[in-house]
Amino acid sequence: MDELFSILPFEVDFFEGKHHYPIHYVGNPTLDEVEAYKRENEKDFGRFAEDNGLEGKPVLALLAGSRKQEIKDNLPMMVEAASVYEGQYELVLAAAPNIDPEFYGKVLRGSRVKILYGQTYRILHHACAALVTSGTATLETALFRVPQVVCYYTACGKLVSFLRRHILKVRYISLVNLVAGREVVRELVADTMTVENMRAELERLLFREDYRRKMLDGYEEMARLLGPAGAPRHAAREMVKLLKK
Repeated sequence: MDELFSILPFEVDFFEGKHHYPIHYVGNPTLDEVEAYKRENEKDFGRFAEDNGLEGKPVLALLAGSRKQEIKDNLPMMVEAASVYEGQYELVLAAAPNIDPEFYGKVLRGSRVKILYGQTYRILHHACAALVTSGTATLETALFRVPQVVCYYTACGKLVSFLRRHILKVRYISLVNLVAGREVVRELVADTMTVENMRAELERLLFREDYRRKMLDGYEEMARLLGPAGAPRHAAREMVKLLKK
């Protein structure tokens, strides 16, 4: 007998509800990883700033993806949008391990963004807001309870936006919104990803407490839907149970 195991709760409705194929939701390993990090690492902003040569200002995190084209398309606009807050905040890029510093240097063109490798979770642990491209990073950012803007540039933006509205059946691109089944975080995609839109959304996240609180409440709802930590254990137990039948 074939069995299907899922790490995303919305897949249950897709496979069982639409295709009548039984599926076992076992939890999400990203939740396990984030919870383990929080347990094992004290939140010491002073030490974080000292270790990385930061000025000690609040951190705006930039998570621009892991592919070169993705970074070239998204990062310059993200930096331009956030740079108006450089006097009050420090812009910190969570660098992808497969991208060399020279490439980031060319894309950033001498900006004041601090580039940190191997510290994505540490950056999120201390960030007060984030600009994030779509992917697992949106889920990680939410699990660290960091208010975020999801940004994703695409060529032919107007055409892509038209297709999303009229043809594509998936309403969202971020895992946060897909898990919650509603808009928890703002998605600026295709022709809506502009410097002006990103800057306006970032301003709401930084300076409007009611807006921040609404997003953080949405994160709690999303976390409840993900269920408790322990996805590998849940999957193993379910497999053993099925094998014993």
